[in-house]
Amino acid sequence: MGLRSMFSGISGLQSHSTWLDVIGNNISNVNTVAYKASRVEFADQISQTLFGGTGDNPGSNLGGVNPQQVGLGTRVASIQTIFTEGTIQNTGNSTDMAIVGEGFLVSKSGTSTLLTRAGNLSFDGLGNLVDQNGGLIQGFNAKVEFNQIPLHNAGLAVPLVITDASLKLDNTNISQISNINIKRDFILPPKATTQIHFSGNLDSFQQANQRGGILDLNPNGAAPQLPFVIGGGAINGAVANYVAIAPPTGQNIQQIDNFSDPLLASTEVYIDPIAGKQLTTGPVIDTLQTTLLGAQGNVTNAWQQQPPVPPAHVMSETVYDSLGNARSVTIQLYQVNDLGTSNPVVNAPPLNQVLYAWYAFDTTAGALVSNATLIGGTGIWEGDSTGAGGVGYDRGVAGDQYYGDFLHFNTDGSLAGLGAALDQGGNATAARPAVYLPPIQAVRQVPAPPVSPIPNIGAEITRVYLDFGTAGLLGAPGIANPGMRDGIYSDAEGAYQVINGVNTYVPNHTAYAKTQDGYTDGQLLGVQFDKLGNIVGSFSNNQNVALAQVVLAMPNNQGGLGKVGSNYYAQSANSGPMFVGIAGQLGMGTIQGNSLELSNVDLTVELSNMIIAQRGFEVNARVISVTNSTLQTTVQLGQGG
Repeated sequence: MGLRSMFSGISGLQSHSTWLDVIGNNISNVNTVAYKASRVEFADQISQTLFGGTGDNPGSNLGGVNPQQVGLGTRVASIQTIFTEGTIQNTGNSTDMAIVGEGFLVSKSGTSTLLTRAGNLSFDGLGNLVDQNGGLIQGFNAKVEFNQIPLHNAGLAVPLVITDASLKLDNTNISQISNINIKRDFILPPKATTQIHFSGNLDSFQQANQRGGILDLNPNGAAPQLPFVIGGGAINGAVANYVAIAPPTGQNIQQIDNFSDPLLASTEVYIDPIAGKQLTTGPVIDTLQTTLLGAQGNVTNAWQQQPPVPPAHVMSETVYDSLGNARSVTIQLYQVNDLGTSNPVVNAPPLNQVLYAWYAFDTTAGALVSNATLIGGTGIWEGDSTGAGGVGYDRGVAGDQYYGDFLHFNTDGSLAGLGAALDQGGNATAARPAVYLPPIQAVRQVPAPPVSPIPNIGAEITRVYLDFGTAGLLGAPGIANPGMRDGIYSDAEGAYQVINGVNTYVPNHTAYAKTQDGYTDGQLLGVQFDKLGNIVGSFSNNQNVALAQVVLAMPNNQGGLGKVGSNYYAQSANSGPMFVGIAGQLGMGTIQGNSLELSNVDLTVELSNMIIAQRGFEVNARVISVTNSTLQTTVQLGQGG
């Protein structure tokens, strides 16, 4: 009698004992974060062949005989990890995260790079994002980037410099993957305002001065109440073709001087916001204005008169320079009628177009509106030369010329111009105006710093674009958002009436500065994970900015990963190449913040399997016991009697 049954029973005991080990391990990890259950699969052992069998023999009328084999037991063929997703549980902890779908977090532990699904993370004392074992979680860190824009000035050998600092997260270069590090005392750098968006209504026929009429630029031949200049029709004609002076002059009202500079020598104190110094004399009055209006002497603008001429509407907005200093910009708007006693009269009744002149002032710290607080670029003349009586600074584009433009409107109330015109080689197009805030407490220092020719105690010069909206007839083909006003418009929703041939609407002013894109510095208050694995910081300046982003890894064969303990997996010979990416892309799962993935162990299945494994162990033990009894009987036969 052979011992095959004994060995088969032993193999059964061993295999079922291993199964019980796996079941016990699964049950013990039922509350382990992101634990993946294992499954045992059996296979039979090699069989002993007693008879190889024969084929049929038609000549002898004999059929075939099957082979005779006796199996030698069972074995554990494989222990597979089941990577089905566990239940996602909300924890309310901002540093907890769960992977919904495929992928693993990458953790550095010493010299080893390991994978984990466990998202119970935290920050250590140095600001490193770590797992529960102290492993360093890998990802991309945001960096502060500086962008410097030169403003060329014909009067300066060194260009003026605008410096913009911003926090940027670049996840395109995998060579930049490193330990995620966010200091608890992280300060978000300030962002200088680059543009102000305006929205709302300007009354099409509103008067706001002591005479009760729309403001005359040159009343009764006196000094003009608003700075302006008469220019050739080529520029404005190509852009808007409005308020044209009657033939034969064919010219237009334009704002092509930098009205923050005085027109003539003056005893008044002016601040040149570009040069950053006080002026008591200014450039010679523009020759076009001298020719058409005559030398006016020291012009007193509407806001300088006593009492000041009230504007039709005022808009104010807080903006920020590159050091985070809060600055106040005030826009005054005057509705313009004509040149008063000029000959010929411009835009005389019946009015054919709504026209507003705008002027910007630096009213930081409660400064009053005056010639001294006019902001550089108001009235706008910019370019690569010093013509038109203005300071020759530009926007960094060679050969460009910017000319000021009034805010004017189509007869349906929609915006007709953007507030400025760009001329490049005689080709004029509409453009957004820009104003230039001087540095805070600008002073001259010797020697001057090497970077900017404007030494200052505060920030460098700040350029702010004014976005009054999208110009074009409402609903016209090719106009962005037809039928929608996204900026200043000269009417309001509601019924309208016709006055002097101009379609005017509800007579009120609701125009305001809707948004601006700058902010001061901010203290980090807390962090949250978003769906793409970005760690978004909330700051005291009401900004939410991505500070870092975790990376996910995925092998070709995740079943080939080896469990190395502490919720870690390691690559093996059969896991294949590793792909590293970010959540939500190329098959990777997404991230759910404030949550954890629970174990995928099913206790019902495990307890049922435990019963089956127990029975299998018992019956294999019974086979060994029966075989032992049989062998004992055989021994007794050999003893005789």
